Amino acid sequence: MKAYVFRAACIAMLLVSCTSKKEETTSKEIEPLFSLLPSTETGLTFVNQVENQKNFNIFKYRNFYNGGGVAIGDINNDGLPDIYLTGNMVPNRLYLNKGNLKFEDISETAGIMGNKPWSTGVVMVDINQDGLLDIYVSNAGNMEGNNHDNDLYINNGDLTFTEKAH
Repeated sequence: MKAYVFRAACIAMLLVSCTSKKEETTSKEIEPLFSLLPSTETGLTFVNQVENQKNFNIFKYRNFYNGGGVAIGDINNDGLPDIYLTGNMVPNRLYLNKGNLKFEDISETAGIMGNKPWSTGVVMVDINQDGLLDIYVSNAGNMEGNNHDNDLYINNGDLTFTEKAH
């Protein structure tokens, strides 16, 4: 009997909560908080494209579609947050914030693209306490070989980094 009463009470609450009340409309339209900007305007062109392969796919590696990582921090102490994105089957990318939602891809000149096949996460931290953010990248994947070691990119202070994980 108690279960019947409990179910009836739940159904009654559900029905009462689902009744619609006409909402009052205001003359002001609600402005959106965010708007989508094209990559041609922002300079952020990163796409973490993964492709199934015969010996490397969701059946062989359960984290195949988990994606990479994102770290945001001010690598040159100019007060603007820069963005580092890790790729699974594509190179990692570092975007320098130029202000007004404009970014420059400095990955190649910065030396942070990595040569590991599957980056899964990233964090920015001043590991050597020199006042500059360094970048630590986690690498993984269900692939053969011993190239899964993580990367530690030490900030040289001139928009370049030196890999010092070992």
